[in-house]
Amino acid sequence: MYTILLVDDEDEARKSIKELTPWNEYGFEVIGEASNGLEALDFVSETLPDVIITDIRMPYLDGIGFIEEVRARYSPSVDVIILSGYDEFTFAQTAMRLNVAEYVLKPVSVSSMKEVLRRARERLDQDRAKVSDKERMETFYKDAVEVYRERFLATLIAPARRQESQIIKEKAAEYGVPLSGRLFAAAIIDIPADMQAAVASITAEAMKDDSSTIPFLYENQEVIIFTSGMESSFSPLFSKQIYRTLSLLQSRFLHYFPQAFNIGIGEMVTDILNLPVSYRSAVEALNYSQLYPDQHIISINDVETVESDRSGDTGDRKTELVMAIKFGNSSDTETAVHSFFEGIMDTPNVQNAAITVLSIISEICASYGRNAATLLDGEDLFLALSHANSLSRAEKLMTKLALKANEAASGARENSRIQFVENAKRIIMEKYQDPAFGLDQVAEEISVSPAYFSTTFKKETGVSFVQYLTNVRLEKAKELLKNTDAKTYEIAEQIGFSEPNYFSFIFRKKLGESPSRYRARHRG
Repeated sequence: MYTILLVDDEDEARKSIKELTPWNEYGFEVIGEASNGLEALDFVSETLPDVIITDIRMPYLDGIGFIEEVRARYSPSVDVIILSGYDEFTFAQTAMRLNVAEYVLKPVSVSSMKEVLRRARERLDQDRAKVSDKERMETFYKDAVEVYRERFLATLIAPARRQESQIIKEKAAEYGVPLSGRLFAAAIIDIPADMQAAVASITAEAMKDDSSTIPFLYENQEVIIFTSGMESSFSPLFSKQIYRTLSLLQSRFLHYFPQAFNIGIGEMVTDILNLPVSYRSAVEALNYSQLYPDQHIISINDVETVESDRSGDTGDRKTELVMAIKFGNSSDTETAVHSFFEGIMDTPNVQNAAITVLSIISEICASYGRNAATLLDGEDLFLALSHANSLSRAEKLMTKLALKANEAASGARENSRIQFVENAKRIIMEKYQDPAFGLDQVAEEISVSPAYFSTTFKKETGVSFVQYLTNVRLEKAKELLKNTDAKTYEIAEQIGFSEPNYFSFIFRKKLGESPSRYRARHRG
């Protein structure tokens, strides 16, 4: 099922199109409506549809301005259909420049809308069918030089294959790989095996003119190395650029595939030799996707504090145990501990195995400000450990400790989310008067990606960031209307609306009456 956003300032026209058009018959679902470009942009910032059907002549932000913003900020490939009552060549020219799929004149009959939908469905289906042509897509990899180039790139992120810096620079020059930057980071796109060639081709096409990105396939995943010549002090800006690039890439994927792909972003490093560190942390970021099913681009910096020492691969069982204790429930934790001990049944020293698990638990506890020695509620941990002289006793003790650590982690996560939302609310109250203040700004101040912020904020508050900010502004407007003689345009400016008429429109839409009527009713 493809999704559609309807944008038209004529309520009756929009209602008529929505109610009379057989959307489901053509595989579409209307997931949102807006009466002007500003409203529509707010919607797109939260949910990107497959198709946008929009009018041109609208208040506050017209259709052309809206499409320009969508193309620049959110998606170069979303299917756009213009329904307009104006048969003007200038509009049509602009529509062509913005890669608008169709320009349809109003009034639009039901039969005409059916044809519009049929053609839109064909375009979307054809775009998705293109990526299933594996033979055509895989021609990208037939050149032998490209194969050697990818092997070289694999050495940059695999610790066991690390080389000397000078050798890396020489090979990079040989293969035309731009590695002369000061900041580096790795990202991973998790994709099904049968879509790898298609995803690689789409990614290569999207990034062919971007010298700061190096995409390649590695171990059945699409890896992208990001480079920047900026100094380390500009790392937040580098992070923002990475997220924006991946968001635009994700929008391309959604144009061709029926689902989004999970993308993990690793930590930033200042030395090309430390790219394996960034790659491993990108893998860790992907592990969090099961905890955030609505969040498809996850930066390791969004979900945990990156430790300075990530030396060595500790094995799959340890990774599973850490993830279960940190983010799973009690059942997950018990299963992970049991799996860990099953894997070491032949060990000659049971207590050494128990100490290995204890070190994992201690490390997790320390990250949440707890001491593992206090987990047994007064019982001497080291005495209990000395009595764990059989595999079953050791597993029982470690399960008990792991469950206590899991409780501590769950509590810390809850407190973290509460603090996260409280910080966001505080920032909103401080910045709501600034017309430029929005999702990107608050996410940057909290140092997380916009999508992660948006998902978490809505999950905790029950409303989107845009809705919450609008509600704050309107509450302040109500106070000013009741307690001051400020004019409507002055109040609009004070609460962060650069367009007074748009403020009046939002006020009337939310409260059912104009600002002047509200003032008269509360002061008369």
